[in-house]
Amino acid sequence: MRLLAVILIIAGLIFGISGLFDFVVNSVKFVFYILAILLLIGGIGMMFRRIKS
Repeated sequence: MRLLAVILIIAGLIFGISGLFDFVVNSVKFVFYILAILLLIGGIGMMFRRIKS
């Protein structure tokens, strides 16, 4: 019974760590997407300013 509990705890830790890792990776991807969008908006804005002037 104790062995089963240990196995369950270890499995839970492994799943928890992998889930946390996925969460961190997705957060980093999300930040990169926001940066890419901001850079695109900035670049397009600069091009429009050049066209106007």
